[in-house]
Amino acid sequence: MPRLLATADQIDYWVRRRVVPCPAQAKINPNLDRYIGLTAIGRSLKDQYDTLATPIPPRLAALVRRLTTMESEERNLIAP
Repeated sequence: MPRLLATADQIDYWVRRRVVPCPAQAKINPNLDRYIGLTAIGRSLKDQYDTLATPIPPRLAALVRRLTTMESEERNLIAP
């Protein structure tokens, strides 16, 4: 856990220095600063996860479509 927190701190430091522009000290809103930083981290992580996501094999995708179609047909038969 400490290693995870250290990594999160490093990411936070990097985002605050490079991604989020630093306004004048008198205008800083800590909640807004935190929100912007966390949003930037979230977007970055989402992009990385989307890049690493493995595509669904065509056979599995076809099976899911078939099951979905069968399920919707069953609902149509049951509904009055």
